[in-house]
Amino acid sequence: MIQLSMIDANDFVQSATLDGVVYKLHYAWNDYAKQWTLGIRDAQGIDIIRGIAIVPNFPLLFQHHRTESVPRGEILAMVVDAEKQENQTIGRKDFVNGRFSIVYVSEVEVNAIRSTD
Repeated sequence: MIQLSMIDANDFVQSATLDGVVYKLHYAWNDYAKQWTLGIRDAQGIDIIRGIAIVPNFPLLFQHHRTESVPRGEILAMVVDAEKQENQTIGRKDFVNGRFSIVYVSEVEVNAIRSTD
């Protein structure tokens, strides 16, 4: 599992190597909806997926794995402080203030979890 970096901006793109493939992750804050969204682009910046709502503790790529160019692992927004899990909304600054963390679980790790089910 790797922690993906976030910056204090409403709209930005970060490069990340996920399971050996370079992707560009587009994060956008929607102030009207009070919600973060995620887009995934290939290394050349071509959209693969747009507008995935970032919700806590849910596999964000779950419904997209049938698309071949999508990362094979899983992206999750995780609550950092287990004692504060009662409020399951992610605010504008919650990734930079440490309340939530966005992580990538590799394909190998996902397959290991699935094999124990």
